[in-house]
Amino acid sequence: MIVITAKPHAQHRPPPPEADARPLYIAPGAETHVCLDGPALCVQRGELAEQLFPLRRLSRIHCSDGARWSTEALLACARLSIGVIFVDEEGEVVARVLGHPGGIDNLSHRLWDFLLLPQALDRYEHWRQSYEGRVAWWAGARLNVPIVERAPARCRASIQAQAVRYAGDREESRTRQWLRGIAHGWMQAHLQELGLGANSELAQAGAPALARDLAGLFMWYLEPARLGWLRRRWLAAQAKGEPVRPPVHAEVVRLFESKASRAAFHGREITGGLHRWLIHET
Repeated sequence: MIVITAKPHAQHRPPPPEADARPLYIAPGAETHVCLDGPALCVQRGELAEQLFPLRRLSRIHCSDGARWSTEALLACARLSIGVIFVDEEGEVVARVLGHPGGIDNLSHRLWDFLLLPQALDRYEHWRQSYEGRVAWWAGARLNVPIVERAPARCRASIQAQAVRYAGDREESRTRQWLRGIAHGWMQAHLQELGLGANSELAQAGAPALARDLAGLFMWYLEPARLGWLRRRWLAAQAKGEPVRPPVHAEVVRLFESKASRAAFHGREITGGLHRWLIHET
């Protein structure tokens, strides 16, 4: 795991990303190089023409671990607090590049205070499990999982069984891991904005593993969309009398982005719920 951080220079500090900045996804494929070209990232893929992406229009970057980055491009992203998440072919996060945290630190202050209390990690885990029970019930209701199977472990098994039916074991696992990697990248960027990025003192301490835990909760909100998408692909193949085409990473990216506004609402709902609970506990 690699975390690269950078503090902005006191002088010549670049302007922050714009309010309507959007994520950039660099999928696996032809040999890819990423370098800095003035105020923009320059992405060169194989024999294709170079593409320029102004840094101020980027909120975060989700990149294949096969891409080759220049140091200048990585540092430019770090100085603007544009998180770069590197994932392997299975969608597992293998490295992150993060910059200085944002200025919204009420949640981080509350968490610091809470962790000084006796048995804080046990109490936090109880909150996480309770929250997971609620979001698992929500996902199960959306997917018509029987009430007796809506506890997290049984609900997860039911969802995966349905997904295997539509896509097979390997593709079910791959789409789940791809979407989990995207969810983790979104949550990591969101925590960075709240002053709880991977380079914060809390994250360096290693407990709790906030990005992992909250991304796991976030994933429940994304499962209905994933299962619905797999089912639509399966039905389309059945109608044509053809085998189901293996999904590709870019399709999962488009699935997430098509639900980005609603997903962001649920993601902020999770951190808001944690904040409210911390206020009560401290």
